[in-house]
Amino acid sequence: MSGPGAAAADDSIRVRMYRVGFGDCFLLSFPGRQHILVDCGVHARGDIGTLDDVLTDVATVTGRRLAAIVVSHAHEDHIAGFLRGEEEFRRFQIGGIWLPWTENPDDALARALGRRQAALYETLVAHFAARPPAGEVEAVLANAAARGRNTRALDNLRGGFGTGARVRYLQRGDRLEDAEGVGGLSVRFLGPPRDEAFLRKMDPPKAERYLRLGADGRPRWVDALEPFGPDAGRGPGQGGPALSERQRRALRRAVELSPEALAFALDQALNNTSVVCLFSYRGRSLLFPGDAQFGNWKAWLDDDGAAELLRGVHFYKVAHHGSENATPRSALEAMTTGGFAAMLSTQGHPWPSIPYGKLLDALERQTNHQVIRSDTLRLPGAPLGPELAQLPQGFQRGSFWIDYRLPL
Repeated sequence: MSGPGAAAADDSIRVRMYRVGFGDCFLLSFPGRQHILVDCGVHARGDIGTLDDVLTDVATVTGRRLAAIVVSHAHEDHIAGFLRGEEEFRRFQIGGIWLPWTENPDDALARALGRRQAALYETLVAHFAARPPAGEVEAVLANAAARGRNTRALDNLRGGFGTGARVRYLQRGDRLEDAEGVGGLSVRFLGPPRDEAFLRKMDPPKAERYLRLGADGRPRWVDALEPFGPDAGRGPGQGGPALSERQRRALRRAVELSPEALAFALDQALNNTSVVCLFSYRGRSLLFPGDAQFGNWKAWLDDDGAAELLRGVHFYKVAHHGSENATPRSALEAMTTGGFAAMLSTQGHPWPSIPYGKLLDALERQTNHQVIRSDTLRLPGAPLGPELAQLPQGFQRGSFWIDYRLPL
């Protein structure tokens, strides 16, 4: 049986990726009809109109029984469904709701971070009201600055939808055994860290990036910041302007403090608060990193045992919709070539730079072509990804979802 109401077979874990548009919604189904929902949201500017159908399918598949709801972080493209589907979720039996520690109203550091973020967003919104930004910057602000909707969704989650669900605020280093009553399920939380230094690290260093060919056919770093152009540091007789150190510092400050740059930096900082879950069940491991940026990864990649952990991953939910700065190169290359499958919920609107082609190529190589993106599903009016003639082994396609069965 493979229709909407089908449960996971006793010999497999099923991962269902819903096509919501630009957003994330995954349903994990374990033997014994036990289910965990990981995120449920869509960006207002990347909404393809399927979220209500997704909510109905989740209710049907689970019989309105969820062992846990995992909320990776507080962006609308990950939590919108917890407002839109509020009345539906109130009819569920929910064991636990997992949120990042940064959303804990009783945590002093979380409250301080929240106040600083809110103040900066208000400043940016006021600035852009006077001078409208580019469309991509507006989309960034819309995702996290939908403050009324996001706040109401978080209030629903913190209150457990009135179901009596146990609400947990997780951080790096936490562990759960037989998680929320799912016998044999161990969950290790690799993020988010509590160290603000890691939360601020958004862009990976050069060794962790993927290369793009420049106009001259030579490779260049994809996210290198070159505010003065390639010739800016040249002195007299070297074919470029001579800048004093004072001028260089002034220009660098201007770039670093531009409202557009701050908007993207703040967006990525919130991504860095993502809950990073490593699910382990009967010898199989599934890595769900939310939208974690480099600092969240870096907090645990240097740990003893990190390489062994990555070699043991059997399923990878690709971070941040396949953007170029959310899957460190060393992490992907540490996963066993041909030993895991991957899924990414993505589309090229409202950010044409997502998903990043070089990362997709690397995923194809590392998974031995066991990777699939949500926008291969053809839906009326929705942005289209590349046409897929044949599904990779282990995958199955529905009307607005794609399943992967991980054998046990």
